[in-house]
Amino acid sequence: MTLPGTGRDNFWFGTEEHMQFIRTPNRGAPMNTESWGTSGTYLNGGGFVRQSFGGHMNYVFEWPDSSSRQTAQLMRSYRRGTYGRGLIYFIDPLIYDLNILPARWADPSIACDNEGASMVYGLDPEAVATSGWETHTLPIKSAYYNLASTTEGYRDEADTLFVPIPTGYTLYLGAIHTTTGNGVIEAYPVDSNGNLGAASVLTKVAVDATNIVPDTFSGGRGVRIQLGKSASGAGTVTVAAMTGRLYRTGGSPPAAFTTGPWVGGAGHSGCRFDGEPTYVANTGLNGGTIGFAASFKEVGSWV
Repeated sequence: MTLPGTGRDNFWFGTEEHMQFIRTPNRGAPMNTESWGTSGTYLNGGGFVRQSFGGHMNYVFEWPDSSSRQTAQLMRSYRRGTYGRGLIYFIDPLIYDLNILPARWADPSIACDNEGASMVYGLDPEAVATSGWETHTLPIKSAYYNLASTTEGYRDEADTLFVPIPTGYTLYLGAIHTTTGNGVIEAYPVDSNGNLGAASVLTKVAVDATNIVPDTFSGGRGVRIQLGKSASGAGTVTVAAMTGRLYRTGGSPPAAFTTGPWVGGAGHSGCRFDGEPTYVANTGLNGGTIGFAASFKEVGSWV
């Protein structure tokens, strides 16, 4: 798959208000999951481990010592809120054809039994068996949401997932799920001015479907995904897995891009700077060269 952007400017980065391609960080960048856990030894010598299934991502990015002063200062400006006080988003170009969604949206069963943040605030989903999961190596459990007491329509930003779409790319989205009543999974497009468009109900993809990413979106800032109800009254959603992939607009992705199998989510739900970016002045060559780095912690699902 062709990497995004042109040349070295292929890292889609920024706030929802202002995102852009910047140079990719150096190779070897840590991108690790952190979760709650404890372990120890019983009085009789046995061992135990307790841990959450949900977790958040931590990132440590460094850029080359030959970076320009402007690029290094740009990172400082994002930290200062110059381009928006909201969450920081970025997409690793190595996951464009895998799954850019966060782990808990890609595998909704993570939220069952309060082991992760729910897709509907305050509502703990029930774990049910995923029948036919073997076809696409899906999660063996699905998340069942009874939405009878949930407000219909768009709720608020905190109860949705924002998925940025890089300029020149199309988002391919798929949700393997079933519904009853007024239950739906919807995507709300966000235009370049931040306005929310009309909801697009996602296709109910079967567990053995040939195409696992049938819904496409492009243009604007991105989309906001919400699990909820289209109207008042009863409604349920049982969701096994979701997938988000990116491909050049106007291009024809290879068959493997749409046919699966499903892959766990490697993205995040929005980050904050974890501390201040570093800034190291190196030489005066080429107008000045700077080495800089920044750390980020995923916080979007828990804001």
